[in-house]
Amino acid sequence: MPRILSIALVVTGLLLAPVAASFAGDVPPDADGVPKDMPKEDSPKGQEPAIGWSLHNLEPEQQQRMLRFSTFVNRSIPEKYLKAENGVGYTVRAIAEGGPLYWANCQKCHGDTGLGNGDLAYALTPSPALLAYMVQQPIAVDQYLLWSISEGGKQFGTAMPAFKDTLSEDQIWQIVAYLRAGFPDIEADDAPAKKGGAAKTDMPDLKTHTID
Repeated sequence: MPRILSIALVVTGLLLAPVAASFAGDVPPDADGVPKDMPKEDSPKGQEPAIGWSLHNLEPEQQQRMLRFSTFVNRSIPEKYLKAENGVGYTVRAIAEGGPLYWANCQKCHGDTGLGNGDLAYALTPSPALLAYMVQQPIAVDQYLLWSISEGGKQFGTAMPAFKDTLSEDQIWQIVAYLRAGFPDIEADDAPAKKGGAAKTDMPDLKTHTID
């Protein structure tokens, strides 16, 4: 897992670098890395100069994603997330447990199948992430998803709540398993029982078992 995380960080860093560089050429920055025609108090704080002031040229959704991605790529997140190991995995049981958790905590914003079209989505700016597509991106390693769900998006100006105090880490991993499985319909027989447990097997899910 550390090797996969390192590869994802490098790939995402390479993807972000040209974007930042292209914006950096628009207006010459001063010594603080802020364009001379932009008040310093308007420059995003705590960001790399090129990424920081160039965000003013982006839509709110793009700003949020660039800030979140660059924060993760620069490893500016708590070490516990960078070193986290997915102890739940991608089993049929984990997916069946994750489905109801997703519907209870995520569906109203992110939608039934992760397309960002839940009942509350249209009242939010920036709009909820399109999870169905996001989980397929190189940045979406397990540690990134755990961090994003746990800490939410307040620091990036989004309405995404932090779930670290309402969901256990295992429950968040179960939601991740459900996302990776493609938001499947959960049959009644597979729904979590009141006394715990869900599907009758811990066999790997055929669609997701190859993910480390």
